[in-house]
Amino acid sequence: MLKFIKKNAFWIVVDFVFFIYFVFLGIIFFAPRVDRLERGFIPCTKSMIEDIHSCRNVGIWCSVKAIFKNNVCDFTVIKKGFELWKQNKQKTPWENYYFEPVLDDDQNFDDEELKAYYEEHLDMFKEMEELNKNAIELEKKLEEKTNDKEK
Repeated sequence: MLKFIKKNAFWIVVDFVFFIYFVFLGIIFFAPRVDRLERGFIPCTKSMIEDIHSCRNVGIWCSVKAIFKNNVCDFTVIKKGFELWKQNKQKTPWENYYFEPVLDDDQNFDDEELKAYYEEHLDMFKEMEELNKNAIELEKKLEEKTNDKEK
């Protein structure tokens, strides 16, 4: 066993690093992405987007730095959650990034007419499909008419 570890030590370390990084990515992947209070990884992501946007004409290394900076920020969020848990300021180590997001669902229904429209048209996807089918039929009819006029 010890001989195997000595022979493959480099790959064991590399595999361990990749495993930790994929666990890290999994934690971020399942965290909420939208929250009115901007908790968890959301500020890190917004910062990365701004950094990458400012790197448009600079070059690839600027974008790589922005992504690395985002990874450091995400790791800091995870570390902060663990520290708050150790200090008994939160119940679990992941409470600061796995939470019930606060959404602005009610902001669309300030207008009574809009609320009535949504209540009247509950199945908008079906209506959109029908509209798309009608648009395709109209295009075909228009194409047939133009073909008939050309003949």
